[in-house]
Amino acid sequence: MDGQARDDTGGSGGPGGWGSLVVSASALLARHGRLAVHGPWGSGKSTLVDEVAAGAGGPALRVHAREEDQDLPCSGLAQLWDGALLTGPVPPEDPAARLGLRTAAARALGDQGGALLIVEDVQWLDPVTADVLGYCARALPSDRLSMLVSERSVRRPDRAARLMGGYPPLLPVEAAGLDETAAILDALGLPTRWATTLHRYSGGHRALLAACCDDLMDASPGPGALAGRLPPMRLRRAEDLAAAWLDTVPAEVRTTLRTAALTARPDADLLRRAGCPNADDHVRYALRSGLMVPQQPLEQGHLADPCVRFAAGALARAAPLTMDGRTRRRTHHALAGVVRDPIRAAWHRALAQDGTDPATARDTADAALAARTAGESGLAAELMLFAARLTPADRGEVRLERLTEAAHDAAVAGACDLASRAAQDIAEARGTPFQQVNALLAVIDACGQDLTGAEPLFTAARKAAGQDPALLAAIELRAAVRANVAAGDSARALRHASTAAVLARIGADVVLEAAALTMAARMERVLGRLESAPVTLAAALALAVAPPRMGIRNSPEYLAARHAVFDGRFAEARAALVDLLPVALGSGGAEDLAEVWRSLAEVDTALGACSRALRWADSALSITATADLSPGPAWYTAALVHSHGGSFEQALAYATRALHASRAEHDALHTTRSLWIMGAVHLHAGHVDRAAAALAEVAELEERSGADDPAILRWQADAVEAFAGSGRISRAYALLDRMQHAVQPHAAHAVLRAALTRSRALCLYQDGDSEGAVELLDDTARAFAALGTPVEEGRTLLVRGRVERRRRRSAAARTAWEQARTIFETADAHPWIALADEHLNRLTGLPPGPDGRAPRTPGTSLTAHELRLAGLICSGCTNQEAAQQMFVSRKTVESTLSRIYRKLGVRNRTQLTAALPPASDA
Repeated sequence: MDGQARDDTGGSGGPGGWGSLVVSASALLARHGRLAVHGPWGSGKSTLVDEVAAGAGGPALRVHAREEDQDLPCSGLAQLWDGALLTGPVPPEDPAARLGLRTAAARALGDQGGALLIVEDVQWLDPVTADVLGYCARALPSDRLSMLVSERSVRRPDRAARLMGGYPPLLPVEAAGLDETAAILDALGLPTRWATTLHRYSGGHRALLAACCDDLMDASPGPGALAGRLPPMRLRRAEDLAAAWLDTVPAEVRTTLRTAALTARPDADLLRRAGCPNADDHVRYALRSGLMVPQQPLEQGHLADPCVRFAAGALARAAPLTMDGRTRRRTHHALAGVVRDPIRAAWHRALAQDGTDPATARDTADAALAARTAGESGLAAELMLFAARLTPADRGEVRLERLTEAAHDAAVAGACDLASRAAQDIAEARGTPFQQVNALLAVIDACGQDLTGAEPLFTAARKAAGQDPALLAAIELRAAVRANVAAGDSARALRHASTAAVLARIGADVVLEAAALTMAARMERVLGRLESAPVTLAAALALAVAPPRMGIRNSPEYLAARHAVFDGRFAEARAALVDLLPVALGSGGAEDLAEVWRSLAEVDTALGACSRALRWADSALSITATADLSPGPAWYTAALVHSHGGSFEQALAYATRALHASRAEHDALHTTRSLWIMGAVHLHAGHVDRAAAALAEVAELEERSGADDPAILRWQADAVEAFAGSGRISRAYALLDRMQHAVQPHAAHAVLRAALTRSRALCLYQDGDSEGAVELLDDTARAFAALGTPVEEGRTLLVRGRVERRRRRSAAARTAWEQARTIFETADAHPWIALADEHLNRLTGLPPGPDGRAPRTPGTSLTAHELRLAGLICSGCTNQEAAQQMFVSRKTVESTLSRIYRKLGVRNRTQLTAALPPASDA
């Protein structure tokens, strides 16, 4: 039964969060009359018990066991009825007295009439009380006595289970998930982009999470006043709470945990060799108590990873706080001699050093270079900062060079705090203008999309740059990025980028010139300058600067791939991105990798490789969380991909998150994109009024930005459909007329032209011109097929089916929807498969089959679409000829034919001819 109970609940860390956990607990208690909840210290067990008890109604009795009373006989029973059961001394070994207590307690509880007995912290319940209450659980049925028992245990709560007969339903109070953490922050008016960092620091542990939020609320002047990435600050309540949790374990275990907290990948063997002789037992204790978890989850078929980590970053921070400086340095020295990674060994040696030391500084700087080569930019920045600290004062130039390198590595890693520390040290040491400006620009670069508070950095950088053209060019280039991302002002961004290119040329900085020309080409494209943008991009490419020198995402090679995406040349874009991927993987730049993965997700979505696109999007989400990048872009991409290959519900959740994060960071670019995908998902789900509202806001933002190339963000066709569907047909036609002037006969606008043709067909359909709509939809389907965008082709066929249904041509509607479904199946476009099935189910008027599909034609397992293809094949058509007659690709014919063979149990065309039902009409 306990296994089934776990399946029913789905855990508390899932999308439902705390509310779902309370509902699950209440349902299990109501169904079974018994429930054991369990989790580590501070996980929320008592709060859960209180909420479930409050919702249960009826009388409730409570026993709260305490550690200091676990050896005191009857200490639990004394809490029931003010100790009325205990009329005299009760020797624990007296069987008669024990029997008397059993029967008296059972009688008293049974007389309560459906009472709820709550036992908290059963792991400390004294043996006599456990025996008596266990007897009551066995003697009284659940309709006369319900029991809700909590136990501090990460694993199976054996004490709670034994108390209730051995097999009660079990409910783990798991850590809060990332979604729940984001929801809590949003409810408090704190930026949801902090969710990843806060979840990592608290481990989702609800008491720690609440303490973190209290600290953040104290630091915030008011709801919504803080924005951007989580600023460096000490979360003292959380630290104190983590220390209190650590205090619940024996002192010798705490000593081992302090050592574990000082190393990145602790395991029992490492800790034992570092001077913790009982590390095996202590690690097992920490795992059982929930203080530690395996570094990697154990996967079937893989060797177990012996490394462990603290369940929450707050625990790792709190554990060594009680160590004095000398003990900490001695521990680092011991760890330096036993860790297997030479870079980490250098890290420990640097922290073991008191004061400056040229040799250790040199070794630490070498380790930083090795970390950079290995793609660990954040570690490289930290090591280079250590190297600068260890450098003697009489070697000031070397120290400044190391600080400058630390700032650069921090920018690559997106580590704003490390970049700021390096910039501050360089300013205090009066570094050269080159060093000061580059350190300040590193801080700007590390901020990612969040440039809201960057103006003081720009002011300081311009002052430090003086009249140096190369330094000013670097500043102008960042100003172009800020104008584009934060202000959404494409024209101003182009002016800054053009100025940067001229200054870089004067300063003979080829790398900067290439980056500035690339930015200028990007803005020219946004502004609709389809002729000049390729010329500017070609000039940037002609400078032949290797992409890693300027950052992959800033390189002309990457922009060329993006232009191919805008033009609808998706296969070409994919080939270019696949070439850039190993370069991005080798460079170690988190933002570069996120950008390439996001673009690959977008391209594969368009090409109908939805499963592959989901994997790219997951990779982008993962590195965004790990590197603490601005989450808006990755969430937008996840929304886009899930709207094709995942689910509309998940797509909407990601779009909502992306919109909140982008607005909080004043990221105009991704605010617009998030609104578009949100409106599109509402449209697909049938919520046309919500879709129209979101897409109307997109139209307003796009007009304000001055963007003139409508192919950069193809929202217009969705907006026309939403406006028409919500009864605003005049606005739909007005947008179509405006697009007729904006969209050029240029090949770059082919995808958008096809989408707008489909939306015009929908308007004709709304006006009652079904025949005209069908003609346009046929053209659109062929156009999307030629462009290699199957989901759009299938979407067009769905519309065609709707039009045919209105014309009372059910067979034609079924054919269109069956064709669409086949295309969606090939693309793994799951939400669209569901939409096609929904249309087909409504057509038949019958409930869907067990797999959710429409019922099949009587007498055959083949769909109408499959029957038509089978008829063509049996009449002698080749696969290519059948594809042409059915207006689908040859690949679609081949996959459909394989499915027909499988359904009919045949292997070739001869057997198919014999097996085909005679009544079928190809």
